[in-house]
Amino acid sequence: MPSLQTTSTNTNTNQAQKAKAIQDRIMSQTQTSRPPASLTTLPKELIIHISTFLPKTSDLNALSQTSTPLHTLLTISLYRRNATQSSSALHWAAKHNSTSTTRLSLAAGADTQAITDTEKQIKGCTPLLIAAYNGCTEVLNILLQNDDINFNPNARDRKHIRPPISWAVKQKHYSIVRALIRDERVDVDLQDKNGDTALLLAANASNWDMVSLLVGSGRADPRIPNRQGATALSKASREREAEKDVDLLFAAHLRLILDEDSSESHVQHVFFYAAIMGQLEIVRYLVEFFGVMIDPNGGTNGYGRGAFSIAADREQVDVVRYLIGWEKTDPNLRDGWQHQSPLFVAAKEGRVDVVDVLVSSHRVDLELVDVHGTTPLSEAATRENGDVIRRLVGGGPVGGESTRRADPNARDQNGETALFKAASMGILENVNALLEAEGIDKSLGNAEGQTPLGIADELGFSLVATRLRASGSS
Repeated sequence: MPSLQTTSTNTNTNQAQKAKAIQDRIMSQTQTSRPPASLTTLPKELIIHISTFLPKTSDLNALSQTSTPLHTLLTISLYRRNATQSSSALHWAAKHNSTSTTRLSLAAGADTQAITDTEKQIKGCTPLLIAAYNGCTEVLNILLQNDDINFNPNARDRKHIRPPISWAVKQKHYSIVRALIRDERVDVDLQDKNGDTALLLAANASNWDMVSLLVGSGRADPRIPNRQGATALSKASREREAEKDVDLLFAAHLRLILDEDSSESHVQHVFFYAAIMGQLEIVRYLVEFFGVMIDPNGGTNGYGRGAFSIAADREQVDVVRYLIGWEKTDPNLRDGWQHQSPLFVAAKEGRVDVVDVLVSSHRVDLELVDVHGTTPLSEAATRENGDVIRRLVGGGPVGGESTRRADPNARDQNGETALFKAASMGILENVNALLEAEGIDKSLGNAEGQTPLGIADELGFSLVATRLRASGSS
């Protein structure tokens, strides 16, 4: 058995000499007229009684190291002494996953709630928290099985105010988390000083396997926000690669909606994140059964835009197609900063499939400008978005039957058309796409009278200038 952490120095010469001196002193006090004898020849009860007169634990430990029989005899006395002082042996065992030391400490009456500051990263730890932090599953299981009525598996550290299960999640100790989840005394939803639960910590670390473990247990509440208002869903939504890993998270929310919480705020929360993460079946279900309390156009979600706008920006084409057919959806709602509509953003970012859906809907205003008076077509002209331009001036998908077309001659606040912008940027593909537009004025100048051909010549875009001349532009 390993010596106690706070009292052991097994091979130290000074300690051996000290132990010999103690033994000699005891023997000199107990000698009779008989020849000297070893301390081990005394009755065990007497040796144990004598040991109680050693005031220091280090003295008792030194005596126990003088021989194997004495070590065996005095071990329980050492553990009992430690249990009445600091229970440091149990802390040591929890850190090093020593099951034998754990059992001996508990048998000697060690305090399972004793606090230590020996850990470098966390302060004020119980033995269970130390075991959880260090991934010592065997010791943790022994502690959980202990029948101490004062045992608290939720005791938090003093620095981060974080319970054992949250530390286990933070440290990615899956076996520890499983063991704690199985114990009904463990509160899975306890929050730390930042308001994060174990589930939020897992989501924040993009540990979707841990998220699945916690949600799959049925004990973690996905609705709980931290102090910044973030939930596991909101954290997951910020990572596109997480979309395939959140099925259990959505299932937990739907179960709560059906069983106990169909409040407007909860339904809106689930709808918003289902929409922007492309969960069409969930969106359809919520609209069908809870549509009266859902707002697809806004909501306090931290994004400044509604579910429909963000779904369009994220190219959630199926969700966009479904929501644009719902009368509550405003497909022309602009953001509060740049006044950009969903079509404007899709055109700017080159979201061709989304542009197809939006242009094909009679509800979408193709000429809605931003704060600078720029149309979606003109914005697309400033970027290499030839396919988007063709959708806008051609009325939707190539080969489509729509007659709704963006106006190629619309001007912004500076009098610049889409063709002027494309020419000034030297983007030949965009110029070619715009020249195909029905009714385009190839020589329409800006507010200063400068034409697309003139700006192309001035800036040295010879290929663009040649193409414009060939088209008849002046």
